[in-house]
Amino acid sequence: MVIGAHVPTAGGLKTALKVGTEIEAEALQIFPSAPLQWKIRGWSDDDCAGFKAEWPKKFSEIVFHGIYLTNLAGASAENVEKTKTALIDTLTLAPKIGVRGTVFHPGTYNGGIEKNATQIKTLIKEILNATPDDSLLVYENSAGSTIGATLEDLAWLIENSSDKNRVAVCLDTCHAFAAGYDITTKEGYDEYIEKVESLIGLDKVFCWHLNDSKFGLGEKRDRHENIGQGKMGAEPFRILLNDPRWASTAGYLEVPGFSDTGPDLKNVTILKELRA
Repeated sequence: MVIGAHVPTAGGLKTALKVGTEIEAEALQIFPSAPLQWKIRGWSDDDCAGFKAEWPKKFSEIVFHGIYLTNLAGASAENVEKTKTALIDTLTLAPKIGVRGTVFHPGTYNGGIEKNATQIKTLIKEILNATPDDSLLVYENSAGSTIGATLEDLAWLIENSSDKNRVAVCLDTCHAFAAGYDITTKEGYDEYIEKVESLIGLDKVFCWHLNDSKFGLGEKRDRHENIGQGKMGAEPFRILLNDPRWASTAGYLEVPGFSDTGPDLKNVTILKELRA
């Protein structure tokens, strides 16, 4: 597995390159804008072009993590429109800097997928129709209380996307554990991956998020911990990193860091030592 990390862009895209290099990451994840603001600010065309030319020299992949506000099952017309606009703007920006995949949280249940099925399917179709063909919408699994808590949720999103070639999934280790999937043992991990394969397809797994968990199995608490310091421990990451099926797939750290500054060299080094 390729070991990546979420890095900041405060001060510009050059910050992402600088931090990514310092922590010896092999791939990078960044926000397209402030994660708690609706407007996708992006960067100038010159900055985008320069970054697109520069990052492949050191990193294998760059992905976007969409803003946190989007919700495919939004309860108000205003929220739905803002969700659509934010995702369209993000997927349109992505190719300008060489990003293929935009990982995002599908949203709150708000009565469940079935209640909101028509709205969700329409919204996905409108987003895909309005964005470049080489820009992927990547659904992330959740920690248990929002859309994506189950693999069946992710399978439903894939199946009900208007263009299945434009969508994929991101699997977060902390979220899976928090949602009740015990991937801390080889047996539990194998069972989980078998279910991923049967419901979604391994080819639809665009990337992983590599996070330990502050809380226990099935507690539905989305609180990340440094690798090996949480309730999951280091072993599931050893298993995952050395699964040959993910040899060319990137996994991105979203941990607090040992100095509370986000993904750091120590977490990257721990993962590299676990990777055979």
